[in-house]
Amino acid sequence: MEIVPLWTLGGWYTNCMTTQVPVRLTDSDLAALDAAIARGRFANRSDALRAGLDRILYEERQREIDETYAAGYAKHPQEEWVGELGLAGLAAFDKAEGGAPL
Repeated sequence: MEIVPLWTLGGWYTNCMTTQVPVRLTDSDLAALDAAIARGRFANRSDALRAGLDRILYEERQREIDETYAAGYAKHPQEEWVGELGLAGLAAFDKAEGGAPL
């Protein structure tokens, strides 16, 4: 009996491990999407839409991080001397590396 790896079963992964989400696009959006595919930017429509979703999810995660920092600093503001010390250290490092004054 031959053992066949699951990933060679054609569509097994996508049928079992993902959820299909129908999307409606305008004709102009679809034309722009197809043009990007034709230029070689993406392999197919699904890859292009996944790339867009990846970008949205990345931006959403960055927004969540920013909001968490803002909430933390609002609750516990940084003392002025911390910022001044950090800026002085950065300026000294930049000068030691031959950079222009900050």
